Amino acid sequence: MSADAATPDTLSFDAALAQLEELARQLEEGDIPLEDALEVYERAVQLFRHCRQRLEGVEHKLETLTRDLDELPEPATEGGDGGD
Repeated sequence: MSADAATPDTLSFDAALAQLEELARQLEEGDIPLEDALEVYERAVQLFRHCRQRLEGVEHKLETLTRDLDELPEPATEGGDGGD
């Protein structure tokens, strides 16, 4: 594995996912020797963990942003309490 062997932590989510998809394709085809398949599988696990961590980070950030929005005061409406 040449350039694709970059440390997963240095990859963007999209780059890691693309590599993971390619490795899955290679394993599904089954045209690689067992030793190589094991290396491919190990790399796929590293990439999967990296992608999962990135997704969990984004999920946490979205939850924080949503919570912050929920804590904002309601905007005042024109006309006060809506009475006549």
